Amino acid sequence: MPARRNHDPDLLDRARRGELTRGTTRPGTPERQAVDRITYLRRRESRPDLTARQALGHPSSKDKAPKISLMVDDPPRFVILEGLNRADLRRAGRYDHYVQQLDTGRITGASFQRRIRTWRPIAGYRFLADPDAVLAILENLRATDHEVFVYESGRAT
Repeated sequence: MPARRNHDPDLLDRARRGELTRGTTRPGTPERQAVDRITYLRRRESRPDLTARQALGHPSSKDKAPKISLMVDDPPRFVILEGLNRADLRRAGRYDHYVQQLDTGRITGASFQRRIRTWRPIAGYRFLADPDAVLAILENLRATDHEVFVYESGRAT
């Protein structure tokens, strides 16, 4: 993280008094930077036990782990994985997108299988590349009123 820049004390005072605001300054200028700094400090002062992001309502990444669902080659066929790193979450999200495309007929079963079968495993599971099995699992999930696609980023909603 870069070191905090020293801001002009006169600009900080003007921002504190309300002479400088987000509406009267342009992004990137020293004036706007002073406004942003005062906004940040006020947010921190209002809730000293929280970070500025948490004070806005975003939970800590430790509070809620991201979750995503996917279909895998080994039983159980439908799993919800938690605590994946960002790259694995993106791969699982891309897989879910291909499943949606297969379900709506935007890609063929052969195209789905060709794309997915070479993917490396995620959290010890191989992605389910059989299009008939994927569609059967989707129908089963819908018939039992289960949530078909689960994605929770870990951020506040």
